[in-house]
Amino acid sequence: MADHTRVPNERSRRLLGDLAETLGCSVDVFFDPDPHDDRAMTEELLTLWFSIKDPDARHRILDCARAVKAEAGADAQPRP
Repeated sequence: MADHTRVPNERSRRLLGDLAETLGCSVDVFFDPDPHDDRAMTEELLTLWFSIKDPDARHRILDCARAVKAEAGADAQPRP
């Protein structure tokens, strides 16, 4: 079985860098134990937002986000 705990060698770093560039993310994503952390979700949200060119679709997304915020309540505390 491969030892995945060691530091990647130069070839692995290059491959991960190429893969991250192709996917439009940072190499850190491959080592992040929680893919649902705020940073990862923010990065995904921004990537999705910029991929949507239709202004009406963007307005629908904003309306949805505003509705979710309203459901949560204006007093809701942000996650740490």
